[in-house]
Amino acid sequence: MTKPPTDRTRWRRLPTRGYYNIDTICSILDAGIIGHIGYVIDGQPFVTPTIYWREGNRVY
Repeated sequence: MTKPPTDRTRWRRLPTRGYYNIDTICSILDAGIIGHIGYVIDGQPFVTPTIYWREGNRVY
């Protein structure tokens, strides 16, 4: 099953490297344990390493 990208989820940089197939996304998530969340506060970028896991279609 492939989930179509939205304006918020489509790749803008190197779009040929993006995957939208649910099975591929789940296998990538299952192979890891640490993700990085990037955000900007008052123009200052921050990246926070975060532990995650997947249960079904939910990522915690």
